[in-house]
Amino acid sequence: MQIRIFVLALAIMTQFLLELTAGRVFVAPSLIPFVLVYLSENYEKMWAVTGAFWSGFCLDLLMHQPPGSSSLALLAGLYAAKAFSKLSSGEGKGYLLSMTAIAVLVSDTVFILVATRPLGSGFSSVLLLVIPRVIFTVIIGALLLTVTEWISEMKSRKVTG
Repeated sequence: MQIRIFVLALAIMTQFLLELTAGRVFVAPSLIPFVLVYLSENYEKMWAVTGAFWSGFCLDLLMHQPPGSSSLALLAGLYAAKAFSKLSSGEGKGYLLSMTAIAVLVSDTVFILVATRPLGSGFSSVLLLVIPRVIFTVIIGALLLTVTEWISEMKSRKVTG
């Protein structure tokens, strides 16, 4: 459990640093929905709600956003991903990456609607950045899943060999 909390904290700090650097240039991948989808599908289901709330709250504090806007967006994104998982009977990398794409698409759209002042202003111009963000997140997620599979294969060969 503690390692999963550490991974989520690391994802929050990495997301913060990505938003400050790559997010200023073009778009930054959204790592928090990927980590939350992975944790909620492979471990306890509470990561979808508790993890989304606290990681969104911490990200709002770090990024000086309206409190609760990231939490609400992440909760909506993970709810949409969970609705997809109930309709689908998949598993594996493609399943996790499609759930991540849905979570990022919905959470970023909700965040744009909620966090802009006045409410919803500039929605159409910022919405164009959501699709590249989803694509970058899926690419990063695929790379992370491939590396973790490779590491686990290396460990299993070392134990059996």
